[in-house]
Amino acid sequence: KSATKGMLGARLGVMNEMAKLAEGLGANIEEVRKGIGSDPRIGYHFIYPVCGYGGSCFPNGVQALVRTTESIGYQPQLLQAVEAVNNRQKYRLPTLIKQNFGEDLRGQTFALWGLSLKPNADDMREGSSRLLMEELWQAGAKVQAYDPEAMEETQRIYG
Repeated sequence: KSATKGMLGARLGVMNEMAKLAEGLGANIEEVRKGIGSDPRIGYHFIYPVCGYGGSCFPNGVQALVRTTESIGYQPQLLQAVEAVNNRQKYRLPTLIKQNFGEDLRGQTFALWGLSLKPNADDMREGSSRLLMEELWQAGAKVQAYDPEAMEETQRIYG
């Protein structure tokens, strides 16, 4: 199970890297994604750039795989990179917002649609939406957030 999470996490990480490269080169990541996915050896599953994966499954699975690999005396550089890319990706939206609106976001209101890790779920554990809201609040912004499934969970976490 951890190996599966490691592989899927790697795919997401590669797509996040491709998205950053495409942005820097002025390319359309959706066209790049279609090209990559058209290769039957790769396919279209889990090749979307994301704000960083969260929950209990992905992070715990990848971390368990890293620990297991280290326990046999092997340094899992690729798996460690998967974690590093994911952690960096979670800060991408807050960074872009601050670059465009400034560090002091007092008086600004931001709307977020979708807070859970996936559709039709309320799981927000280690989610990028949480980090984004917290970064916005810390910078003084107001946040209007909605998720059809996760409002109770949001209320439980933040009051």
